Amino acid sequence: MNKERLAAFTDAIVAIAATIMVLELHVPKFSTFASFWDERSTFIAYIISFFLIYTVWYNHHNLFEKAKHITPRIFLVNGFWLFIVTLIPFTTAWVGSDPNSFAPEFLYSFVLLLWSITFHLLDVQIIHDNPHAQPDESTRLVYRSVLYGLYIVSIILSFIKPVLAISLIGIGTVVLTIVTFTSAVKE
Repeated sequence: MNKERLAAFTDAIVAIAATIMVLELHVPKFSTFASFWDERSTFIAYIISFFLIYTVWYNHHNLFEKAKHITPRIFLVNGFWLFIVTLIPFTTAWVGSDPNSFAPEFLYSFVLLLWSITFHLLDVQIIHDNPHAQPDESTRLVYRSVLYGLYIVSIILSFIKPVLAISLIGIGTVVLTIVTFTSAVKE
């Protein structure tokens, strides 16, 4: 499989997923800030998911830079990762429509956990199939433990106080974005 072709396909799917999410943002009924405030849940869910997708897309780009060749296993894991990406617009819209309910918050947190695990598997597979490739921060146990812990705690919070689940994911996304792009500037 041609690496550039797979990267281009992946970029297209990620771009479409990010774009589809904006369709859930509705123009407020009235031209007032109060009317805009009524749409805040959807807007906040969109912001969180957009920056999460954008940051992970950047990491995916760096991940593919390590690969000299793409094996069928890499192709398969990347496909599963992309499948999960396509679930994010749906779960984001659901969370935005009802941030105080268990089911949307649970599913959103669960999808993000699966997405993170699949990304890690993709990273491991690329390193395995490209012996020259070096692991980066995202494959380290501490980094992964914090990320998985965040999503697991978010899943638990969805049972107790659902709005706290999205709040935790929002805070985690801000931290992930800052860490990712701060370390990129240092390189």
